Amino acid sequence: MEQQSNKTGMDPRITLILLVLLFVVPVAAAIILHSIGDGWRTAITTNKGNLITPVRSVPDFVASTIDGKSFSRNDLEGKWTMFYIESSTCDKSCENNLYTIRQSRLGMGGEKERVQRVMLLSDDGKGESLDMFKKEHSGMIIMQLDDVTRSEVLKSFELEGLPEAQTAQRIYFIDPLGNLMMHYESDVSPRGVVKDLERLLKYSRIG
Repeated sequence: MEQQSNKTGMDPRITLILLVLLFVVPVAAAIILHSIGDGWRTAITTNKGNLITPVRSVPDFVASTIDGKSFSRNDLEGKWTMFYIESSTCDKSCENNLYTIRQSRLGMGGEKERVQRVMLLSDDGKGESLDMFKKEHSGMIIMQLDDVTRSEVLKSFELEGLPEAQTAQRIYFIDPLGNLMMHYESDVSPRGVVKDLERLLKYSRIG
């Protein structure tokens, strides 16, 4: 990360602050404009996801993947991460969300290598969908944690007033510094996710 900061001449933290402002300012402007002038509306709100403010750091963890490899908190750094939490049974809504994650990354074309897909299993990983994960979502990192660590990690994905992370089937964005910064509700359109990814990658000089 230090090498990238020197290369671009900008502190990564400042870059992320500017990136968040890129999303926050249109939303704030839309709220202000809506509150005056008889509900005047505009298409000024550009992001499709929901910003998490302030961003929160994902806690340390060391996980094992379903193919026997190791994956840790450090592996979240250096890339944009599309993160999903699901059981190994995976219902129809889960399948739709995994499709959205896969297609959104593919939709980035030559920039797709800057994005990784990670899923945290919320159970013991003995469900019947594991073979489907491997076959239809090759390249996605599917990790398992012990009960205690999983409980701690899930806390950082809880959002006030919304269903608990373990069952909500939300799609999350984690920035290249390992910070949770955006989420989508279940069954979001792939097109909306792609537009946000395009914007993030265009203005980001890290990851």
